[in-house]
Amino acid sequence: MRVLSFLKSICLLFLTATVLPVFSQKYEISIDLKSRNDTVVLGHYFAKSELLISDTVAILKNGKGVIRGNKKLSHGVYFIFNDKKKFDVIIGDNQQFGIVTDTTDFIRHTKFTNSPENDVFYEFHRYNTDRGKQFQQLNEQYKGATSDADKNAIRAQMQELNRERIEYIEQLADANSSLYVSKFLRALVPPDTHLPEPPKDAGGNVSDREFLYRWYRAHFFDNLNIYDPDMLRTPFYEDKVMDYLTKVIPQHPDTICSEVDKILTKAQANEEMFRCILVSVFNYYVKSKVVIHENVWVHIASKWYIPFATWSAGDYVEKLEKEVADRKPNLIGNLTPPIETLMVLPPEHFKAAAMDTAIKFDVHAGIPVQDFRKTMKSKYTALFFWDYACGHCKQSIQELFTIWEELKDRGLQVITVQAINTREAKGKWIDFVNEHDLFGWINAWCPYTYKYKEEYNLSQFPTMYLLDEDYKIILKSIGPETLKEVIPAN
Repeated sequence: MRVLSFLKSICLLFLTATVLPVFSQKYEISIDLKSRNDTVVLGHYFAKSELLISDTVAILKNGKGVIRGNKKLSHGVYFIFNDKKKFDVIIGDNQQFGIVTDTTDFIRHTKFTNSPENDVFYEFHRYNTDRGKQFQQLNEQYKGATSDADKNAIRAQMQELNRERIEYIEQLADANSSLYVSKFLRALVPPDTHLPEPPKDAGGNVSDREFLYRWYRAHFFDNLNIYDPDMLRTPFYEDKVMDYLTKVIPQHPDTICSEVDKILTKAQANEEMFRCILVSVFNYYVKSKVVIHENVWVHIASKWYIPFATWSAGDYVEKLEKEVADRKPNLIGNLTPPIETLMVLPPEHFKAAAMDTAIKFDVHAGIPVQDFRKTMKSKYTALFFWDYACGHCKQSIQELFTIWEELKDRGLQVITVQAINTREAKGKWIDFVNEHDLFGWINAWCPYTYKYKEEYNLSQFPTMYLLDEDYKIILKSIGPETLKEVIPAN
């Protein structure tokens, strides 16, 4: 929800709201913006969003006002927002406190009354701001350094500055362990800050090279417990979850799905936490352009989103169910389906058709193949679906031919399937293949049915599948250049 567009509507809610008696209030934040007449509202971080709380508007008179409510707020990092700027505050157990500040420099000028949480929070911010300036200065020096010795010296200073910063954060968190702000501070400490020594053999050599990785993976959430609802309202909660799934664990779809299942199973203990993680991981993988992530979002959709996302609109869930059903048969790792009524046209047919229009427009000519998986054996098969009338298809198939000539000695076979099954389409197809001399691989089409388009989920052309020798799908929706990257040299 965009902050600016929401402010006017919630002001109307404030003007019409009933004032609650003081004794029923569970939180009360008095604000002094140094004589600014303004309207402010309370909001909080949640995943990637900044959400305003519609019943927390205060209209300031001479810069002063109060945000109050009769229900205690969940712990987290909140912010006070006006029409120009916002500044963060910690909401912990004590939810009745005062703020005095101005909009010129929140970090330097903000003072709190009766809020030890925020005293610590802003002490950290001031320290962090100063250290940030020092890092920036060193970074500029590093860019201008001309010798390796100077660069190494500057790099050492930066590393020492970072070590001091982490040490400061840990000490500040330890000194305030009874406050919520301690959790926030602890979450800023990288998980590899205190790595253990790996085991070594008698000669002093590391005997287990995977030890540190396994430790890092097992302890990745030590400093930010993603199963603690107190951490939901922080600006880095979703990033922590996604960093684990995208950077820490092996990027194989089976591994990712397994880890997502573990996280969501444990997160079900808290409805709000479960919803946040489910929506975050589902949205990430469904929008991803990485081919293997299709397996992941289809898994999440079928096992978690469709059964448990009760907040989602019914028509969306219905569309999602159909999309999952369409994609499941041809996910990476699956055995590719057969193509019914596949008709292969040999080179001599193309050459004869160039001189005889009867042959050229004969849709029944060719060699029928009932199951190409049984009769067209090769180490790798590129299954290329294209449309003769598509400009991008014409360019792509010529690129594919050049790459196939380079890779055919590595065991690559190509089956091209022309997608339009009319007489006119066949004639244009014949002309194009003859004109560009696209022979040596398998040119085919399906003149009697389009059923294969559903089985291969062909929503656009060109689309290419790469299959292994057992006709399991290695990759899909790839370009010709990708073949050179994934097919190894002999």
